[in-house]
Amino acid sequence: MEFITAEELRKRKDEFMILDIRDASNFSRRHIGGSINIDVYGSIHEGDYETVREKLSKLPKDKTIITVCNAGVTAQPASLILESIGYKTKVLEDGMIGWKY
Repeated sequence: MEFITAEELRKRKDEFMILDIRDASNFSRRHIGGSINIDVYGSIHEGDYETVREKLSKLPKDKTIITVCNAGVTAQPASLILESIGYKTKVLEDGMIGWKY
């Protein structure tokens, strides 16, 4: 699993698919422009990884996926699950807390 800084993501945003895994209300309050929202946050915390795999397996595999959550912690298992089903991923270091752009 790799990480990407907010600064690096800002500079190279078009190279990636940005996946925000938080719930819709947090996403609607603040998110990275161009990101998509698939809420798997609760499923990860509940240990329901099959639901996470099912929801995320529909994503295209043509770009590296940047996983985003609030602080960069819950995005880590999301990235690991994606990698286990054949995706390339990176986790946004410090999540939305670290996103200042």
